[in-house]
Amino acid sequence: MGFLIGALKVIILIGTLIILHEFGHFIVAKLCNIKVLKFSIGFGPKLIKKQGKETEYSLRAIPLGGFVQLEGEDEDSNDERSFTNRPIWQRLLVLLAGVTMNIIIALFIYLCIYMSINDYITTKIAADTPIENLAEYGLKVGEQIIKINGEKVYNDSDVARIINDSPKDDFKFLLMDQNNKTYEKDVTVKETTIGYVGIVFEGETVYQLIKYGPGYKAGLEVGDSILSINGESGDIYYYISILKNNPEKNVTFKVLRDGKELELNVVLDAQKKRLLNISFIEVKDLDFLHNLSYAWNETKYYLRANFIGIAELIRGKTENVEVQGIVGISQQISKTKSFIEFFYLMSAISLSLGIMNLLPVPGLDGGKVLITLIELFRGKPIKKETEMKITLIGFALLLFLMIWVTTQDISKLIK
Repeated sequence: MGFLIGALKVIILIGTLIILHEFGHFIVAKLCNIKVLKFSIGFGPKLIKKQGKETEYSLRAIPLGGFVQLEGEDEDSNDERSFTNRPIWQRLLVLLAGVTMNIIIALFIYLCIYMSINDYITTKIAADTPIENLAEYGLKVGEQIIKINGEKVYNDSDVARIINDSPKDDFKFLLMDQNNKTYEKDVTVKETTIGYVGIVFEGETVYQLIKYGPGYKAGLEVGDSILSINGESGDIYYYISILKNNPEKNVTFKVLRDGKELELNVVLDAQKKRLLNISFIEVKDLDFLHNLSYAWNETKYYLRANFIGIAELIRGKTENVEVQGIVGISQQISKTKSFIEFFYLMSAISLSLGIMNLLPVPGLDGGKVLITLIELFRGKPIKKETEMKITLIGFALLLFLMIWVTTQDISKLIK
């Protein structure tokens, strides 16, 4: 039963995202008066089909995704409403409509999540930050961090990422005081040694375990709910502070697993990190516009995270980037425990799907955008035969990449 529920989650999440991505292409093509030949939900043999005035709508056997076929997209056509005979700006709108839909989906999901939990951690410094930490950094309660080293800060995770990724101790903060006045301040954040457990938390629950990390070795499992660490109870931020303060020491986790309480001893590793040890103000009971603003910040944060990840892969810096294929993603989806966790993952995958599809690789939307831009600068289109050859090469490369990534996913599962 658990397997069936997990499979259903995967089908619903991935299928919905791809269908909505294709619907973006479909609706913009219709608005631009481009003839749409087919709109399909799923792949493979047709189960149901209905012929509209000019578009065939179908439901197919394989429920993971769908596709839109436009007149003249893959073949020569003399129809004035064919894709290739429409103005370049309209073709670009159609090609970019998929990723735009992915961004809108993510924004909508984040908005719904924040409206349901009505709770958001800002980048304003909270009053419960230890006085000695404020003195060390030269910061004040109520100051909001706007930028660090010229880079816009969207949420508290952004603050941690920018500081931890820096090779230097010195930072230039752009701050805003409680009177909305902005000013710059030099802040020094030195590297320190902290305890490392190898767990990704979702609240006080173990969401993901790093293979062969301290938590994994000690027997912690995904779904374990933490009741206490070293006999002390609190929220996740309190637990993380305990872990950070105990590098290379033994700590005792009390967890709830399948209705039973268990105690596990975990020997933490030591990691050198640069951390800004301050607390941020948590806001609740927000109105619609504030929820929308925070949802947009979260969307921009994950969009930038995707671009950073792609840039690091291109530069060969793979240690901080995890590449997953359908197997790895499906495993993550099937492990979601709550609606919020499911939809939060859905929004992250939606953004990743959109950005990856925008890469300038033949066969993807980004490759078609590149070919269209080349046509714009050349003043004439690329021959269909040449375009088809380029597309086939792109598909071959994508197929090879999918096989390689899937092999890596499977090897991680059987280790």
